[in-house]
Amino acid sequence: MFTVAAILVGAGTTGHAQQTAAPGVGADIAPPLADEDHATDGSDAADDDESFDSELDSLLEQDLGALRRTSVAPSLEVEVTSVSRQKSTIGRSPAAVFVITNEMIRRSGYQSIPEVLRLAPGLQVSRIDGNKWSISSRGESGRFSDKLLVQIDGRTVYNPLFAGVLWDVQDVLLEDVLRIEVIRGPGATVWGANAVNGVINILTKPSSQTHGSYAIAGAGTLEQGFVGGRLGGRTESGVDYRVWGKWYQRDEMDLVGGTPYDATEQARLGFRTDWTAPSDDQVSFQGQYYNGQSDSLSDRDFAGRLRFDQPVAGGNLLTRWTRKHSRDHESSLQLYYDRFDRKAYGFNQQTNIFDLDFQSHFRYRCDHAIIWGAGYRAIFDKLTNNDPVPYIAADPQQRTVQRFSAFIQDEMTLLEDVLYFTLGSKFSHNTFSNFELQPSARLLWLPSESDAAWCAISRAVRTPSRLSADGQLIVNQPTPLGNFPLMLFTDGDLGAENLVAYEVGYRQQTNEYLSWDATAYFHDYDKLHALRLNFPTVGVPFLDISDTASADGYGFELSATAQLTGCWTVRGWYAFQRIQFDEPPPSVPGTAGKSDALPRNQVSLTNSFDLRRGCQLDLITRYVDSLPAEATPSYLAVDTRLGWNLGRHLSASIVGRNLFDRRHYEFGPNLFTGDVPTEVPRSVHAYVEWRR
Repeated sequence: MFTVAAILVGAGTTGHAQQTAAPGVGADIAPPLADEDHATDGSDAADDDESFDSELDSLLEQDLGALRRTSVAPSLEVEVTSVSRQKSTIGRSPAAVFVITNEMIRRSGYQSIPEVLRLAPGLQVSRIDGNKWSISSRGESGRFSDKLLVQIDGRTVYNPLFAGVLWDVQDVLLEDVLRIEVIRGPGATVWGANAVNGVINILTKPSSQTHGSYAIAGAGTLEQGFVGGRLGGRTESGVDYRVWGKWYQRDEMDLVGGTPYDATEQARLGFRTDWTAPSDDQVSFQGQYYNGQSDSLSDRDFAGRLRFDQPVAGGNLLTRWTRKHSRDHESSLQLYYDRFDRKAYGFNQQTNIFDLDFQSHFRYRCDHAIIWGAGYRAIFDKLTNNDPVPYIAADPQQRTVQRFSAFIQDEMTLLEDVLYFTLGSKFSHNTFSNFELQPSARLLWLPSESDAAWCAISRAVRTPSRLSADGQLIVNQPTPLGNFPLMLFTDGDLGAENLVAYEVGYRQQTNEYLSWDATAYFHDYDKLHALRLNFPTVGVPFLDISDTASADGYGFELSATAQLTGCWTVRGWYAFQRIQFDEPPPSVPGTAGKSDALPRNQVSLTNSFDLRRGCQLDLITRYVDSLPAEATPSYLAVDTRLGWNLGRHLSASIVGRNLFDRRHYEFGPNLFTGDVPTEVPRSVHAYVEWRR
């Protein structure tokens, strides 16, 4: 009896210590295991067997309860920062958030950020051709999707020309990625404009975690060749650093009935330093430069099928200073400069971005966790077109766009470790749409340490882009008078597109082997931008942009992770989504968004096996429903990776993609650019990695 009691008490103590150390939900809920009297007064208890047995039973019951509670929450305690712009956990986050870890990236065998994002529940990731992607969340899709905010280490990477992301120039050394936080749903209260349907935050490791050296080299059928490397360490003055670089060349994909032209090649160099001062101030400085080319095939009926060489180049510098005033008070100041040059379709874009951001969080009394901040962004661009007949143009060619913003958010403790209410708003003023207010209210309920329920209502806006305010395009658009080129004019008098989102979610760590997460949402859009066809009494018909369209979207997302055996892990997710656009006449149908350009159903299943002798096998199976608006049928893709250790520092991997399908389309052409989509072929590549 004494032996059993000692074992159980010891186990309960270990569990409690783990629980207290974890940063997750309800870290201080478990009652104490025993007081000092029980620990030291064993002789008195032995004199009274009945009293001893009673107290021992109570103690055992208490310890078993603690054990049950401490088997919880490895999934709920995963750290995230993107939901509230400060350190928290998934369990404490009243939002649909998913974390792609470095281990998940490594075991997928994927070699680009867009491919890695296929691992996140609910995201629609479609490859248009060899270097173009459509990535969206809960809303419109397409190469120029403009309602998804993407950041790399706090640097916003959307292109102000159209307020979306050009994915061929977003890259890092994947070995150095700490995690990728994916929020489905609005994040505008703390992140501002364009964080409408979601936020993707790519966080790289601090330099202190990348000491030593790393190298990767590989080749294959589609991935014709790629190399990368990194060297890191610490100086005598205590500054952690790393320098890194990578190069890749990807082949053209398949084009039935034609010759593809979508190869891409790119080289990139970067660095990062981190330093902690004696005063505990932290300073980070990083940057990168890239140069390459993304080929493009455009099919414009009025100009014929054209091949475009698209040179791309750019670089950025970012510095961040953080001061910890006290345990519950911290401030940070971030400044970055981003420059990029791109030539496409005869159109040249040169853009310089300066961004300054300050934030501070502190506790007020004991039941208010407040975070606030302010920011300023200035965008200087020059847009020119050397085509004899300009396909894309802007008036004026040069413009400075400014944005001033501030935000405040308060997480209120209504019932300690059980109920929290978060209220906040973003306030911004920009050149195109003046003042914008983006509030949100979120409620979090923690019925136990292994359960979390939440609901939210939020407003988010997408501000006009440079082209929607000043652009002129020639669009080949069907009209009642026939199919011929039309000129698109914009007058700069557009307002912001609005979203009001309603969300509800529940997540649970059922036991130490199984966790799951479910979310449902309803999105109500208005003032969406759509093309409008005008027939003047004198002159030719023309297009302009109105903000009279609206849409309703809804969906459901479910994800789960199960540790079936000690060497077999399964991750899976299912997403259902629908969106219906309303474009009243004389709007051109499909220009605000296409109702059937999102897959109604998506399923993903990942099986990871740890085999003998250091071998690993990963199977990723994806089903994506058809896209009627893009004339794209459904497809089933199976990707696999087999990896093994060749020694203490060397490992090798073989990766196969789309194994059981010769090729398939994933998306359709674009109305404005006429990009010709190509089919994703079956491919294989192999690589070796060296770590020391």
